[in-house]
Amino acid sequence: MKTKTTSKVFRRLLWVLQGLIVGIGAILPGVSGGTLCYAFGIYTPMLEVLSSPIKGIRKHWQLILFVGLGGAAGFLGFSGITAALLAWNEPVVLCVFIGLILGTVPELWHESGEQGRGKGSFIALGVSFVCIAVLFYLVGSVWTLTIPANLLGFAVCGVIWGLSFIVPGFSSSTLLLFFGIYEAMSLGISRLELSVILPLGVAMLVTVLLLARLMRFVFSSFHSVASHAILGFVLATTLMMLLKDCILSTLSLTTAPIYLLCLLCGAGAGFGFTRLSERLSAKTERE
Repeated sequence: MKTKTTSKVFRRLLWVLQGLIVGIGAILPGVSGGTLCYAFGIYTPMLEVLSSPIKGIRKHWQLILFVGLGGAAGFLGFSGITAALLAWNEPVVLCVFIGLILGTVPELWHESGEQGRGKGSFIALGVSFVCIAVLFYLVGSVWTLTIPANLLGFAVCGVIWGLSFIVPGFSSSTLLLFFGIYEAMSLGISRLELSVILPLGVAMLVTVLLLARLMRFVFSSFHSVASHAILGFVLATTLMMLLKDCILSTLSLTTAPIYLLCLLCGAGAGFGFTRLSERLSAKTERE
């Protein structure tokens, strides 16, 4: 009985920690909140809850509750801290999160092939990889569109952020950074300004609710193709993060070992999270 209770406590703490990382990751430029949800095994339950609320909440209410608490803490509580860390040393912070994503790739590869890998699966992986890589290039090198820091602008932020949770690999913070509204938005969130949080939150919720049922249908009908497409998103996002100017421009014989250490620590943590989550889930099912 004690062992069963202990495993449940650890599982809930793990959910809170995963939610915390997802919330912080959503703030970081280049990191996709959806990617982290998918990597930590939260994505599918989240879609079930959003597409069929009554049935989904009845089945996954504990996961959603504890992940939600962690996510809110990371998103609201760490927005100002994250901005400060990025200002202090953006390459180091990004390398840690790149490592976190890399650490989940083995589990993502295993999960995407649970129903086999056909020719279409590998095509989806390749096409999605190229599309995301091109998108990042265009946003970083070609497009110069700016979003005003007003009510409508923050609502647009919410739509973009909602897309990043529903479409893994889609990095909202990167787009918002290049659109020139990231700093004003993160500062408003850290100060709990309702003029920022309300339009952003409402627009994000509407976007997620509208697209959740569609994404669930895609996964249930085309699991292998959809999973490999998301894996392509994840790999492309990770590569483009590694190629960010802040990392390449500061890379030297002195900084390279530090960046590598951050990558390895992040990868170890990401791999450990996925393995621990899998073991706790399996143990709970047996009990």
